[in-house]
Amino acid sequence: MAFLVYPALFCGFLAMTLLAYNLIPIKQTVSARGLPVRESDASILPITIKLPYPLMAAFAPLMRFIPWPSYREKTTVLLRRAGILEVVSVDHLLVLKILSAMIVPLMLATVFVAFRNPALFVLAIIGGFMLPDQLVKDLKKKRERAIVRALPGSVDVLSLSVEAGLEFLMAIRRLVERGAAGPLRDELATILNDIKLGETRGNALKAFAKRVEIPEVSSFVSVLVQADALGASIGPVLQQQAERMRVERFQRAEKEGAKASQKILFPLVLCIFPAVLVVILGPVALNFIYGAR
Repeated sequence: MAFLVYPALFCGFLAMTLLAYNLIPIKQTVSARGLPVRESDASILPITIKLPYPLMAAFAPLMRFIPWPSYREKTTVLLRRAGILEVVSVDHLLVLKILSAMIVPLMLATVFVAFRNPALFVLAIIGGFMLPDQLVKDLKKKRERAIVRALPGSVDVLSLSVEAGLEFLMAIRRLVERGAAGPLRDELATILNDIKLGETRGNALKAFAKRVEIPEVSSFVSVLVQADALGASIGPVLQQQAERMRVERFQRAEKEGAKASQKILFPLVLCIFPAVLVVILGPVALNFIYGAR
């Protein structure tokens, strides 16, 4: 009966987490850095972060005494690129790493007891400690894909607005007010806020490229900054960029289609071909076996 202790501990910890999740409100109006929280920051959090968030917020102040400058610097950039830095700080993530290192071995405790191998516990602790970093990396990749997917259509709208007579910043404001919710709209709103606080248009665009660090965005921003510095009209530049992005989007679609045909080959060989062979050759084999008698 000793192997039942570990699942019982895990169920108790899960019950305490759910109780804290229901008693402590997760919605914040002020971020971990004292800045207003955008609605999309909290909405993109996965359930694996939302569920233990009250515990993370409660124990995050204790993590400030952990000196880990290299990790803090790298993780701050990662959280910013994932779009959750206003909600989840490095201290929050350190608490989640400790919780994950405790929970993952409890979840797999029954299997470990069956194998009676202490090395599996050590591997589970190490894997649980590294799991939150992988979750944040997945969020970063998801956010970058969303920005790249929304960028060609947004540039098209900006180009049409500028060609219709709107000033570039007014076109961005119109896109922010009427555009679809997403990370790109949030970043455009941040550009407007930076300009309102006194930044030049070029510096605000450069800060946008630095925050996301996506090659498509960096190329787009560099062209806009160069046109702004030379005093060129922004309308033709936006039109050229929109055409280029449409071509690149078509090329990316072709590339993903080629990858899909390669990825489907493995399940096709293992799952579909054997079934087809059984259906086709099965009656022939049965006829040959029983007909020979």
